[in-house]
Order: sequence, then C-alpha cells, then structure tokens
Amino acid sequence: MTFAPTTASPTAPPTADRTARYRPWLWVPSLYLAMGIPFNVINGTASSMFKALGIGDAQNTVALGSVIVVWSLKPFWAAFLDRYRTKKFHVLAMETLLAVLFAGVALALPLPGFFRISLALLWVAAFASATQDICGDGLYLAALAPRAQARLAGIQGMCWNLGKVLATGVLIAGLERLAHAQGWSQTALWMAVWLTAAAALALLAVYHVFFLPPGGALRPAAPGPVFADFLASAATVFHKRSFWGMIAFILLYRLGEGLLLVEGKLFLQSSVASGGLGLTPGQVAGIDAVWGTIASIAGGILGGLFLARLGLRRALPLLGLCLNLPHLTFVYLSHAGAAGHGLGYSTVALLVSIEKFGYGFGFIGNMVYMMQQFAPGRCTMTHYAFATALMNLVLAPTTMVSGPLAEALGFSTFFLVVLLASVPSVWVAWRAPFPLAADGPPADDAPPAGGNTVTADDPTRVGAAQRRVQELAGRASACALLNLLAILLLDARALGAMAGGGSAWLPLGALAANAVLKIFLTARALRLAGEAERVAAQEHETVYRRNARGARVVTVLCAAASLAILLFAARFAA
Repeated sequence: MTFAPTTASPTAPPTADRTARYRPWLWVPSLYLAMGIPFNVINGTASSMFKALGIGDAQNTVALGSVIVVWSLKPFWAAFLDRYRTKKFHVLAMETLLAVLFAGVALALPLPGFFRISLALLWVAAFASATQDICGDGLYLAALAPRAQARLAGIQGMCWNLGKVLATGVLIAGLERLAHAQGWSQTALWMAVWLTAAAALALLAVYHVFFLPPGGALRPAAPGPVFADFLASAATVFHKRSFWGMIAFILLYRLGEGLLLVEGKLFLQSSVASGGLGLTPGQVAGIDAVWGTIASIAGGILGGLFLARLGLRRALPLLGLCLNLPHLTFVYLSHAGAAGHGLGYSTVALLVSIEKFGYGFGFIGNMVYMMQQFAPGRCTMTHYAFATALMNLVLAPTTMVSGPLAEALGFSTFFLVVLLASVPSVWVAWRAPFPLAADGPPADDAPPAGGNTVTADDPTRVGAAQRRVQELAGRASACALLNLLAILLLDARALGAMAGGGSAWLPLGALAANAVLKIFLTARALRLAGEAERVAAQEHETVYRRNARGARVVTVLCAAASLAILLFAARFAA
C-alpha cells in the first residue's frame, strides 16, 4: 500500500505561532464540549421534548434506544476516517452538519408527523456525532503524550459532562423561563431549544477552524487499499490478549447507568399520581444546570486527580464503586414518589447531584482504561473507536427496555433493578485485566506517531505458531461477539417493540429470523475456538488460548440466552 502524507501531516515541524495556537488548554475543553453537546441533545434533550409533547415512556425509550445503536457502529467506518484527510477536517465537517440537522429538527416540530421526521433527522445526526467522536478522540490520542492524556483526562471528562449539563440543563431551563414570560407554546419552546443547540455547534466549528490541531492522516493511492486496511485493522482488535476480560469491563461498567440514562429523567417528569416526582422539564433542567454542573465538574476533576495519584490499577475498583453506589439516590426518590406525596425541589436537587458527582468521578476510570489498555496498537484510533462503540452499545438495549420495564414494574421496583444491575459493574472494575502492564509504561515525553504504537500483540512480536492461535482465536471471538451483538441489538429491539404495544407477531418473526443468524455464528465460533485450542495444545501456547476459551464460553451463554428469549417471546405473543 502506497501512501502520501497530507499537507497537514503532524510530523511537519510547526512554527512557534502554530504551536501556541495548538496548546491543549485552547482546544481540549472546547473539543469535548462540542462532542458532549450533540450526544446529549440527541439522547437526553430529545427524550424530555418527546415526553413534554405527549409521547409515552415505552415509545420514547424504544425509539431513542434504537438511535443510540449508531454509536456502536463506529468501528465500521473509523478506519476510513483514519486514512482520509485530517482529523480536524472531519471534526469541522460534522460540527457543521450537526448544526444544520438540529435546525431541521426545530423546523419539523410544527408538522403533524413531527415524531417520525425528528427521529429520521436524529438518526443522521447520530452518525454525524459518532463520526465527530471518532476523530475527536483520535486527535486527542495523536496530539498528546500519554502523560498529558492522563493529566487532561479530568478536564476532558468534565467538559464532555458540561456539554451534557448545557444540553439537558441550562438550555431547557433558561428557555422555559423565557417561554413562560413570552407566552410561547410547547412547540415554540422546543423549536428554540434546538435552534440554540444548532447555533452553539456552529460557533464551536468556527472556533475550531483556528485553534484545533490538524491531526494526522495518510492518503491512500486508491479506494481499494482503504477497505483492505479497514479489514486488517478490524481484525487486530480481536488479537489482543485478555480480549474477553477487557470486553466484559467495557460492556458492563455502565450497565446500571444505561437503565438510568433516559428513564431517570422521565421519572422526575412523571406525575406524582403515577409514582413520579411531578417536576417540569425546566425544573429537571434547572437541577442539571446548577447543582448538577457543580457536582459533575467536581467529580470529574477529583476523579482525574485521584486516578493520577493512585494509578489506574489501584484506583479502578474504587472508581467503579463511586460510579454505581449513587444509584441508591434514585431508589430513595422512587420510594418517596411511590408514597404519593412527592419531595421538595431542594431534596431532589441534592440527591440527583450526588448521583451526578459519582458519575463524573467514576466515569474517568472507564475512559482512561480504554485509552491505556484497549486502544494502543498500530491502529489506535480504530481500536479506541471500537472500545467506545462497545461502551455505548450497552446503552442501546438498556435504554430500549428501561421504559417498558418501568411501566411494567413501577418506578420503585425498577430502580431496585437498576441497583442490582450495578453489581456486575463493580465486579468488572475489580477484576479488570491489565494486559499492557508487562510492556511497561509508554514514553511520556512525546506522543507516538499518529497516536499508534507497537504492543506485545503485534505480528512482529509473536512467533508463527502463536500467530496461528492468535488468528484462530480472534476469528472465533469475532463470531462470538457478533452473536452477542445480535442479542443486545436485534433481540432487544424486538422485545422492546413487543413491550411497547402493538402486534407481537412481527417482532416474534424478527426474533426467529435472528435465531437463524445466531445458529450460524454459534457453529462457526465453536469450530474456530476448538481448532485454536487444538493448535494451542500442540504448541503449548497459553496467552491466546484464553481468548479461544472465552469465545467458547460467550457462545454457549449466548445460545442459552437466545433460547430463553424465544421462549419468553412466544409466551408473550400467546
């Protein structure tokens, strides 16, 4: 493959003026603010809007849960972005596109079919936001040395969370007060919300034209090598040692949060008669805007400092506890709501702020673990995109089922389920593997070229026999993971549709068709894992043999889960 460097190559010696312009403090906060706003507008503000405009919880969460799936598809185009133009180019293009799409949502709200039109625009916006995330994270990894990455992790997380607070807090609360003063309708209020979000992204795009570093890119000589490179980089993801241990961490660390993501806000807005707290969208937003902001910022900064002092290995179990224990606040709130008398605004604000502090504090561990353990390799940006996609993947099925579960169980029981779902999160934080620890810490004086590096799993550092086991186990792991994704995405979507009302026979047919795909993946994963274990036994290889065993265990568990889902769906349809 022949590549020619772009004019914005990161290896070109920058001038003093350009170096000053690209100081991290000038672009890291604004970059992650610009990444946090669209994600949370799509996955947070939209849910509040649909609730206020009369869309039920089940329909709301199933629809938005399907949109979240987009962030889990990032690896399929991450490698192409890694090889075309600069990372800055893609960030600017996506910020501009998002501004246009958000304005489109605002214009669609007065129309009779606003729900379907808005969802279509949000799907496109989700792809744009996911692309922005890929290149923004890639630029962060490529432009900063490992020590700077760790030092700025708290600021990075804080500014992303600030984007969440602004998108779901300040924006709604401020405009709701203006709407009351001006006598606006609900439709006019939400049009103003989306137009303001569009303007904010447009302004950030203009700022980034001047202050965002270019990031590196290699331009391929023809389209064919890009696709071949994509397949090669995707395959290397499954060649990592301790692959299934890291995947378990990434998938389960935010399990409880996935159930809270949308339904927690809808609970606060639900009427007291239905077991909610009866707050208006503006009151919920006010909590996010004032106390939530302070708590998230404090949690993010203190979490980063705590991690830097103790080191990732020692800090991670405690960070996992801090992320999940605050879910107890919603257990208390929901039981108070079930009593039918509600709670004072200040009490709700305090308890929600405690939960946000824990989220800001604990989330740091998730991001740094993926950056330092899963992402490093010859295709670091692609690997990191894969990790963040899986991290967001768990949010799709949990969000889809959260609304139907809350409606079926009631809020007080639902939040006990959330607390139970937090137990695996704490366990994986305690048991997370550290496969790169043996390689020693990376050099702290400068970032590796393009953000990429050579790890112990690189083909140049394994023998021929070990390479054979690595490839077979990797292919088995790919089939097992696809099997798992079929359950988390396709089956969860069908079950959510059944619980959301309407005919159950169409979702049941989708489950049966999906079962055919899973049978094929199961057979292939078991065959490849068996072959990998036979080769490993002959060559006395143990490192990648564990990956093959992990693929076998996950495949068997997926088969059992698939059978249980089919039996449950058949009984539900009957």
